[in-house]
Amino acid sequence: METLSAICIAPLMTHFYLNSRKQYIICGILFVLIAALIAGRFYLGVWLFKYVNDEVNNIPGYEGSVESIDIHLYRGAYRIHHLKINKENGHIPAPFIDIKQADLSIEWSALFHGRIVSNIELFQPVINFAVNNGIAQNGADVDWTQPIKKLMPVDINRVTFREGKLTYQHFSSHPEVNIYINHMQGESTNLRNVVDKSKALPSTLYVKGDSIGKGKLEIKGRMNILKQVPDMDLDMKLENVYLPALNDYSNAYAAIDIKKGDLNVYSELIIKDGHVSGYIKPIATHISLIDLRKDANPVKVAWEAVVSLVLKVFTNLRKDQFATKADLQGDISHISTDTWSTISGIIRNAFISAMQKGFEEDNRGALSPEAIKNK
Repeated sequence: METLSAICIAPLMTHFYLNSRKQYIICGILFVLIAALIAGRFYLGVWLFKYVNDEVNNIPGYEGSVESIDIHLYRGAYRIHHLKINKENGHIPAPFIDIKQADLSIEWSALFHGRIVSNIELFQPVINFAVNNGIAQNGADVDWTQPIKKLMPVDINRVTFREGKLTYQHFSSHPEVNIYINHMQGESTNLRNVVDKSKALPSTLYVKGDSIGKGKLEIKGRMNILKQVPDMDLDMKLENVYLPALNDYSNAYAAIDIKKGDLNVYSELIIKDGHVSGYIKPIATHISLIDLRKDANPVKVAWEAVVSLVLKVFTNLRKDQFATKADLQGDISHISTDTWSTISGIIRNAFISAMQKGFEEDNRGALSPEAIKNK
């Protein structure tokens, strides 16, 4: 009987032993793989942190750093925290670029179009154009496409940003100047022309924000950045700026103080095959200057008297507005304004007819009819 039991139980014991051994092997392999992934991800994070810091610190004339980096393998993405880039030896107390978060990821939807491209999302990006003791911080001396390509080697197809800020500060002027546009939101799509390939201007751009003096900024248009010199058709408007909020700027650069008034600025810019055309049209309404007759500076008092006289002469009395339209023409490397157009615009506004708020209707000839049709 015992022999029979042993004969019956032995196969079962062997089966359980083999299955258990197989399970242990599978578990061991999975453990090794998981450990390898964790170690690889940790090493990748360390390497990427060093790589990004080195790249932002090697921009000519600038020094930079990042606080930390998160890796999201399942999205094919990584996120940079607190990226700052400062001008070297400029003694400028504000970073040129300050971004709270930058998310760089693969755009999976583009794979359906047979393309591998990426997205960049920026949260609270700040760009500070600044001057201090003759040193300018404007980024004009650097080809910024190079560090961007090193941080994201895959072609960028979409860029979005939220709660951004753009400033101009002059730390050595009297008074100090600080003008800005904040709460900026923006998006540019189809930069690599993954879709809408038949359009002359396939990419879109939209930016909005709030300016100093509670003005509202809006920029919208279309682009083709795949050309060596990108084609663009952009509309910009800045409306309802309370002019006294710009007194530090007007005082530092024009030695005048504004008591009241509002400013609206409209502009259209077209770039086609490297040629720039367009206009900028500022309109100031209900302007009056602060009475400085009791001011101790007689030169400034005399200057403001001259400015007041000019404003009275060239202000459209019917609509109480001072306006002009400056045409922009030239090669992309040198955008120029026509001085005589500016002067004639003032005279036309003052003595012939008040310029209407809004965009012009006659500035659409620079692009081909096909391009306009596809806008």
